[in-house]
Amino acid sequence: MQEADLLDGTRQLLLATSLLTEIREYEKGECSQILSTLLDNNNRYVNLGVANAKGEVVCSALPLTEKVNIADRQYFIKAFTSQEFSIGAFQQERITHRPAINLGYPVYDNTGKPTGVIFATLDLNRFAQLEERLSSKLPAGAILTKVDRNGIVVVRVPNGENLIGSQAPETSVVAEALKANEGVVQATGIDGRPWVYAFVTIKSNIFHDDLHLILGQPQETLLANANHVFNRNLVIMIAVGIFLLTSTWYIFDLSFMRQIRSLLHVTQSLTKGDLEARYSHLPYGASEINHLGVSFNQMAISLEQRQRDLLEAYDTTIEGWSRALDLRDKETEGHTLRVTEMTVALARKAGIPENEIVHIRRGALLHDIGKMGIPDSILLKPDKLTVDEWAIMRKHPMFAYELLYPIEFLRPALSIPYCHHEKWDGTGYPQGLKGEQIPLPARLFAVVDVWDALSYDRPYRKAWSQELVIKHIRAQSGIHFDPEVVEMFLQILSHDEQGAICDDHKVR
Repeated sequence: MQEADLLDGTRQLLLATSLLTEIREYEKGECSQILSTLLDNNNRYVNLGVANAKGEVVCSALPLTEKVNIADRQYFIKAFTSQEFSIGAFQQERITHRPAINLGYPVYDNTGKPTGVIFATLDLNRFAQLEERLSSKLPAGAILTKVDRNGIVVVRVPNGENLIGSQAPETSVVAEALKANEGVVQATGIDGRPWVYAFVTIKSNIFHDDLHLILGQPQETLLANANHVFNRNLVIMIAVGIFLLTSTWYIFDLSFMRQIRSLLHVTQSLTKGDLEARYSHLPYGASEINHLGVSFNQMAISLEQRQRDLLEAYDTTIEGWSRALDLRDKETEGHTLRVTEMTVALARKAGIPENEIVHIRRGALLHDIGKMGIPDSILLKPDKLTVDEWAIMRKHPMFAYELLYPIEFLRPALSIPYCHHEKWDGTGYPQGLKGEQIPLPARLFAVVDVWDALSYDRPYRKAWSQELVIKHIRAQSGIHFDPEVVEMFLQILSHDEQGAICDDHKVR
């Protein structure tokens, strides 16, 4: 699951970044600056770079100390020739000089011809950190190792970072693991003591071949644990037998069945996606059930933390996209963040629940993501657009839909990027929706977007006074904007709430 999330996030990042003009035209300084900014906001990678059709790296988030050519790398060849997202083999990276895996995506010119490859470098040490949480789950003294088909270590926990990219020291065990899909062997460990190793072959989304998972534990520790478990279980069985012989059904119901029902309730809640469900510890009853309940709680906490980490990674990627858009659109610095915060404030004013506002925030951040498909000659034109140019410009909501809809995580946020140019009277685009056919988030955002656009200088005009902006918004109530939304928005402006929303929005 972690590998799949990592691959999907990387593919989306490379696709979106490859559309930027500075990337497509290999403007070295600006290209490297954009990649450096994205790298700062995506710590899962150790480098981002772009290579031309000859494989020459022309810009990189990390400074290039020498000429680097990747024309012979598998991921470059596949991305350039098959024109699709590609995953490289595990190898020593030529820029960072670390064991790494590179992931590539083709870069196209304005005619749709591939001209190079944009790539992201995943440091195997960073990849191994995703597995570090397993350390707390391993038996005392145990070591977990993942090796590729050549016996090279790709993950080793705990404390095995210095072995990544090297041959695993347990050569005889690795040899057995490479010959069979699964098994258990006894061998002398690297500490000279007898160890027991269990191994199994596993699939990987990132590595081209199967990986081999090897779990080793000192034999004496394993036997001590087994004796401890046996003795503990024997005592428990005796205690349970005495309990069953001497207890009434009422006591049994209190001390056992209620805990079982509590565990079942927690299990059902977790299955339905409620990661906040917890087992309620009872001060009486079977200690093993309580221990099991505590284990369930720990599992739920881990799942909840994993979900938070995943959402944080997604939101960081989204914010990186919005920064990339601001870098390209030089009209109004900070426009995206301003309209996002104001739209969130207006959504709260409208009484929208917080669990829906998170989607509104993502939609506002990505409201102009479709403009990545608009040529600079149109997007940055200081003069009035021609009819043909307007026809192209009006396609950017459809471009946004096509880019974001395949990402299931972002579908609830699509209403703003797709519908923020619809108008209350039905004269908007791209669908010509009318009135309440327009999703509420898009109606909220439309007012904020126009207000911010008029309140700041643009290449083709100076900013309007605040009085004139408000007059225009009132005039468009019932034509461009939802009348109820206009009233809520003006209420925000007329109270001290505006100071808490965005200090930038002062009356001019």
